[in-house]
Amino acid sequence: MQNITNSYAFEIVSSIKNREISALEVANAYLSRCKSIGEKLNTWITLDEETIISRANEIDNLIETGKNPGALCGVPIGIKDLIDMENYPTTSGSLIEKKNIAKFDSTIVSKLKDAGANIFGKLNLHEFAFGPTGLNPHYGDQKNPWNPEHMTGGSSGGSGNSVVTSQVPISIGSDTGGSIRIPSSLCGSYGFKPTLGLVSKFRCMPLSWSLDTFGPLSMSIEDCALFMSVTAGFDPHDSFSIHSDQLNFIDELKKNDLHKIKIGHARSFYEKNTDKKIVTRMNEILHQISELGIEIIEIDIPNLDLAYDACTSIMVSEAAAVHEKRMRHFADKYDPQVIERIKPGFFVPATTYIQSQRFRREWVQKVTDRIFTKVDAILAPTTPITAPLRSEHSVFLNGKKKQTRGLLISLTRLWNFYGGPSISMPIGNTEHGLPFGAQLMGQILSDDKLLGIAYSLQQEKICEAKRISEI
Repeated sequence: MQNITNSYAFEIVSSIKNREISALEVANAYLSRCKSIGEKLNTWITLDEETIISRANEIDNLIETGKNPGALCGVPIGIKDLIDMENYPTTSGSLIEKKNIAKFDSTIVSKLKDAGANIFGKLNLHEFAFGPTGLNPHYGDQKNPWNPEHMTGGSSGGSGNSVVTSQVPISIGSDTGGSIRIPSSLCGSYGFKPTLGLVSKFRCMPLSWSLDTFGPLSMSIEDCALFMSVTAGFDPHDSFSIHSDQLNFIDELKKNDLHKIKIGHARSFYEKNTDKKIVTRMNEILHQISELGIEIIEIDIPNLDLAYDACTSIMVSEAAAVHEKRMRHFADKYDPQVIERIKPGFFVPATTYIQSQRFRREWVQKVTDRIFTKVDAILAPTTPITAPLRSEHSVFLNGKKKQTRGLLISLTRLWNFYGGPSISMPIGNTEHGLPFGAQLMGQILSDDKLLGIAYSLQQEKICEAKRISEI
């Protein structure tokens, strides 16, 4: 293994198990990049070198004694800092929670440890995960690795810039309205939002409990599938948890017959409010996909405006409920822009919240019946723009001035409302080098099939993640 940090997680696992390289060598190589690059990009809130080295030695000892170290044997992983890890602070990107030391591991962390992962530490984020920009006045803005003056996207900004710069091969983000897929699109990685409830949220700080999901960011579809094979599964401690026994994330990657796949193109969903250069690239991709033998079907997603409004009512209502006590006692310690987003939730009538949840169930069934009886996945851009400057609160899009924050979540939050899986894939860069992504959106519990379609597109070079060696 000539360049360790240019390797994918599945390659690292194979090399360590075959004793071609040690877990300690892997840890030291990635740790060096975390220390040299992470500070420049404000990637980490907590990075624990002593524990990283100790864990690597532990894994090497397992290998030496002939024991199975697990499916993620020695793979460095970063976790978003709203996921509990025993004896570590879970700050949620806030000063209010700076001394909140976790007494136990979250279910995600327990599963990763059992699988032999080397968890490097806690990744920076938008405060309380409530923002799509990655701007954080307390721990520093997460910076875009292609141009640090630009946004990473959020709220999983540290998760986004960490994998593109090879600080870790896999990071974990949360996604309530796009917080995995937005930084994936703006930084140039793959980002997978699983079906709601497929990955446990137990002992993870909520934003909106009926919309929150947790999933991987990485530089390959195989690594996303590897992560899901370890973390997906029923957890009795999570009231939203569902069973995943029928899903086979690894084996399904290579089973797709491209001539049997049907992709729905949601042109009416995005075209009017998306940068024309991204629309042009989408048209190119549609042509490339059709040449592979995949059938493209133009589709319309029903009741978009109602779905957006209902999703907003649910998100802000649940966020207000989560933050009610903190707001009473520590309002002065919040980022003012985060307070601005939480406050409307206190004024949403209970009847509106209930009706929104009722409409949600009806809309999910309508989408499933009208669309997923015809296609295997829906294709659209992930974000309608590339990464704005960190100083830009508004941008001009197709001649009109629009709020940056609203634009960034405009194409992603719908699939949190639906509850199905969605994956963002890097599909190109602007003339200034800034990446942008396309997303595939799938039916509930079609996660393995969706990853398989994305894998086929990765193999055909229609989507491709590129690393950054120097900052």
